[in-house]
Parts: sequence; C-alpha cells; structure tokens
Amino acid sequence: MRRRFGRYEWIMVALAVAITSFAIGQAIVEHRWDPVWTAAVIPAALVASLGRRRTGYCWPRSRRRSDP
Repeated sequence: MRRRFGRYEWIMVALAVAITSFAIGQAIVEHRWDPVWTAAVIPAALVASLGRRRTGYCWPRSRRRSDP
C-alpha cells in the first residue's frame, strides 16, 4: 500500500497550518483582518505547490523506427 502523502507534503501542510494560525492570532491581537488577508497568500501557494502526484506516468513509446 502506498502512502498518500510523503514528507514534503506533510511539511507543506504543517507549515500552512502554522502560518494560518499565527496570522489568526495576530488578527485577534490587533482586532483587524489585515494580518489574515496578508498571510493568506503563503498557505495558498504552499498548498498549490503540492499539486497532483502522477505515479507511473511515462511518454508512450514511438511505433516508428528510428533510422539515422
């Protein structure tokens, strides 16, 4: 059975959660939404960097002969 997430994915998810929670904490202290809107870009970029994992994807073999 293959793992769904590897180390890189778990690190990115943990980092996104940490940044989001720090931004929410700062917003509570400042009583404004500005820290949340500013920090929302970083977790979004981290999650987008995960992308889709393609395992076993290769280009199809050419059926033609490669004569020089």
